[in-house]
Amino acid sequence: MAKEIKPPRIRISRRIKKDKVIKVKVKFNHPSFTGLAMADDTSEPVFNRVRPVTFIRNMLVYYGEDLVSRLRIASGIADNPLFVFKLKATKEADIKVVFIDNFGKKWEASKKVKFKG
Repeated sequence: MAKEIKPPRIRISRRIKKDKVIKVKVKFNHPSFTGLAMADDTSEPVFNRVRPVTFIRNMLVYYGEDLVSRLRIASGIADNPLFVFKLKATKEADIKVVFIDNFGKKWEASKKVKFKG
């Protein structure tokens, strides 16, 4: 039985100043499998699809209502990836990250950007 996939987690600095660049970290515990594996390791190496392909297909990043980044990801992505990117904090708004896997299932997480100082 496969483990339940939990929503992604976002981390940002607590001390954010207006118009400064911040680092955003997104961790998502999601398995990735290309579908290829050894059919029979006792004979000649032969690869086949022993289980279904599963991986994160798209990552969408929203800052407030604006789509600021879109990533198209291939099946070679690692299990439980960590994404790190920079973003200029121009307004107090939510950063929302949406992941879509190759089956069309969606997960999302958000974190509010609040200015300090």
